[in-house]
Amino acid sequence: MCIRDSYIEALKDYVIIHTFRDKVITAMNLKTIHSKLPKDIFIRVSKSYIVNESAIECFDNNTIYINENEIPIGKVYQENFYNQYLNEPL
Repeated sequence: MCIRDSYIEALKDYVIIHTFRDKVITAMNLKTIHSKLPKDIFIRVSKSYIVNESAIECFDNNTIYINENEIPIGKVYQENFYNQYLNEPL
């Protein structure tokens, strides 16, 4: 997994890895792929999304914006997202 990946989207038993240029589909579920990623770079933000912290352009209470894409922040994941993202130097 390349740290230039911007976010990963779940699609049943597949995931779509969105890079800054392409999309790659792989037969792996989101939980499995998340366990293989560096936790200091990638943050799980909902049941369906993992984001690369460095790809985040901005966010509000419920949405992360990456390359003109809107990634929802799940209520269950909000506290973890804010703790991990905001504890890093901005």
